Amino acid sequence: MTKQLSSLDMHFLLQELKDIENSRVDKLYNYGKEEAYIQLHKANAGKSILRIIPGKAIFLALEKSIDETPSGFCMLLRKHLEGKFLDSIHQLEPERILELVFKSKDETRILYIEFFGKGNIVLCDENHKIIDSLIRHKFKDRTIFPKEQYKHPSMEYDLFKIKDDELANLLKNAKKDKIITSLATELGLGGVYSEEICILSDIDKNTEPNEISEIQVKNIVNSIKKIINKKLNPKIILENDEFTDVAPIDLEFYVDYKNKKFSSFNEALEEYYAHQLKSIKKESPYTNKINELNRIIEEQKMSLEGLKSKEEENRKKAEAIYNNYQLIKEVLEEINKASKKYSWEEIKEKLKGHKLIKDVDVKNKTVVVDI
Repeated sequence: MTKQLSSLDMHFLLQELKDIENSRVDKLYNYGKEEAYIQLHKANAGKSILRIIPGKAIFLALEKSIDETPSGFCMLLRKHLEGKFLDSIHQLEPERILELVFKSKDETRILYIEFFGKGNIVLCDENHKIIDSLIRHKFKDRTIFPKEQYKHPSMEYDLFKIKDDELANLLKNAKKDKIITSLATELGLGGVYSEEICILSDIDKNTEPNEISEIQVKNIVNSIKKIINKKLNPKIILENDEFTDVAPIDLEFYVDYKNKKFSSFNEALEEYYAHQLKSIKKESPYTNKINELNRIIEEQKMSLEGLKSKEEENRKKAEAIYNNYQLIKEVLEEINKASKKYSWEEIKEKLKGHKLIKDVDVKNKTVVVDI
């Protein structure tokens, strides 16, 4: 499966793409229904080509593959962007969305490029009102249609600014049963960077999120900061001499893998996607569909195994509570009586060394009973 750029990948890529700011848009092209090229020119720097593959990647390319007849959306982009200058390009952190602002003397246009799901390219005016988009969508919480105000999905927590208490809260309320899955999906780190965080933090990736200690939370936050501040050292990761991934920085997760180094992340991305997309085109649409269905089936099998394991665990917990119901009831009655006379800090102090009650959570007003 071809890699999709993660939020952290974009963070590192932007360090290089900033060089094309203040470039003039010479021409726009499309390849197929979705792939787009923006040809730019900058004084004293010359020509550059920005290749956009919605839902997958964006990078500076040396060459372009284009359709002889431009699509309707490509013609629209030409009308609104050609001749303007790329004033700024930045990421809507922590989302996998880039915002490109184009300006002329009397007009501003904004291009939003989305890399989640199947991806999208959305053209807006200076007030963020949609002119049109590559794909028109109507979601539960937002509508991508002409004349609608552009709104993007928003993660609850920003991985680039996450604090200890925020991460602790996220993990406490996590809907996933493994820390690696929670970091990958609920914090938006993606699979490889979540693996890296677990390695750097010395945490078993299969640990349940709500079992992560306060010290481990700090370690995770520090590991995230460490990754964000790493210096670029782009490379394509090889497995059995085949391209398996492309990384902007050194990762412990890939320390034992062979790799091919590049002077820039853009160059690494260009070679990686040239190779991957070429491999995809060799397969028939039917083969691609079968591979996609097999991937979905495998994911469902893994999810089912996780649910079965959780079911067995919950069944054992339920049996333990049932077999010790009277004991638990007495403990709860004692705690309720004590809470009317004493503060939870005092209750915790009085219960130190108790045979059954192993811990008291003052903040959440709960007790841990060993049965």
